[in-house]
Amino acid sequence: MDKVYTEIYFLDSFSSKVSKKRVDFNKEFLNEYNLDKDYFTNSFDKKLFTISKEKPEKVDSLLALRCRVSTPILEKIKHIYNNFSENYDIELQEMLILTLNDGGERFLRIRNEKNKRFIKKLFCWETINTMHQKGVIQPFGAEIIFEFNPDLSNLSTWAKNKVQGNYELKSYLRNFGILLFSHWSLIADSSRKRIISSWERCGEGKFNSKYIIKLYESYIVNYKKAKKDFKRKYGKISGWEPDRNFLISLDPPQNNIDTLVLMSKAIRQYISSTYTARQLSQEEESQIKSQEIHEIENSDSEISNKVITLLKNNGICIVHKFINEDKNKWVKDSSRKLAWELYSKGLSQREIASKCNHKQAWVSKLIPEKRISEEIAQETALEILKLKEFINFKEAPEKLDNLVDGLQNFLLIEQTDEKISLLRQFVREEIKK
Repeated sequence: MDKVYTEIYFLDSFSSKVSKKRVDFNKEFLNEYNLDKDYFTNSFDKKLFTISKEKPEKVDSLLALRCRVSTPILEKIKHIYNNFSENYDIELQEMLILTLNDGGERFLRIRNEKNKRFIKKLFCWETINTMHQKGVIQPFGAEIIFEFNPDLSNLSTWAKNKVQGNYELKSYLRNFGILLFSHWSLIADSSRKRIISSWERCGEGKFNSKYIIKLYESYIVNYKKAKKDFKRKYGKISGWEPDRNFLISLDPPQNNIDTLVLMSKAIRQYISSTYTARQLSQEEESQIKSQEIHEIENSDSEISNKVITLLKNNGICIVHKFINEDKNKWVKDSSRKLAWELYSKGLSQREIASKCNHKQAWVSKLIPEKRISEEIAQETALEILKLKEFINFKEAPEKLDNLVDGLQNFLLIEQTDEKISLLRQFVREEIKK
């Protein structure tokens, strides 16, 4: 059994594999708090968190929490990898380098700003608070613990949410066309109509749709203000999390994030069609089809059709450019043409690589899905800004960023009617010419 408070998971730099080791504790602290237990409790997490803050110069309580969060970090990374690795050439090791980077040491090596040399400092709350004041906390597990609020969430959920929102991880995945969205942005980027449909079909909470809509509408108003305040304070829009003041400001006021997380979960299930208790109505299918065009909150079909038309026009033109550049190599290597054909039929990178007798990395380089979708999304976003319905986007750079992300993701998701993504449809049309 895992010793959740005395053993830490980390990425071994020599073997490049996940290892687990027992860390070095003060024996008195170890025995006093009975750390050698093979289970965790929320109340004990909270106790350790309180000790760490009240005795900021001490190492052991924080060290126990560092061991504790290594498990949900590893679980979340594996979950993301398992979800996407079949269709994307992502590396588990690369994802772990960014997040599972705490080796359980009692000291940190920190660069002295004056002489640029490294000095050793105790790995305690006092030290990570100093790092926080300078703007960056490393390793990632320490950031998770430092920003944890035990009154709003349990530590496992918080750690997994922080992994989901890790900027470096999202940037890495974005290079492969994978877009991760936090609970908070997913709710904010959903229309009122989607909220109702997702909750009625997939909601697990005790509240009815009327309660959820009321909460959603107050969330939208307060979210925009909170994000502006966050950007003004930290100079960025990523990394925001709801705090106590935000939750109390909602209508109805919330004691914790639980109901908001359930709302997000319902949206994800609704979007991915994992909830199959009944057939989707035509209206719901239409909504799923346009699910990731995030900032298009107006459900007017005319606007949606304009956006789809722009996507198709730009998509076909840009896909033609990419395929045309590769065509002159098809005579010497027919597997290149076969790869494009198989991609247009919906096969994964691994399946294409197998049928073409190449490695998966060859397919990823040959068909740069991320580059193509990003170029289409950017060109389309610029044209969308010319539409009168989206004139306010020009005054909000974050809205434009979300729009590009949403368009790119929309190009890569499976369409309900065709069973393949819109981008693959463009490739299929070009291959047939």
